[in-house]
Amino acid sequence: MYSYTIDDAIESPMTCTVDVTIDFPSGKRWLFFATPELLATVGDFVEGSQVRVHLGEKHMIVVSELTPAVIDAVLRDLMRQGDLERRTLPFSDD
Repeated sequence: MYSYTIDDAIESPMTCTVDVTIDFPSGKRWLFFATPELLATVGDFVEGSQVRVHLGEKHMIVVSELTPAVIDAVLRDLMRQGDLERRTLPFSDD
């Protein structure tokens, strides 16, 4: 497993997103974690409804519980499956 940094404090794990930066040999990449509870309160509405829509970005991981242990387990599982790099975006300081 590559080294990584949880970039945001997990102060309100049911209502916040958490960015994670991973140190790949080719450079830093990132993804973020969110909970269904958060997604129910953000995003665009489907026209004419109160339904929220999210397009499922490849670098968005949705988990029902947001803790450092869950983040670590998900990252390790993605690494084992060979999907970790595909589920991230290049990191930019801009």
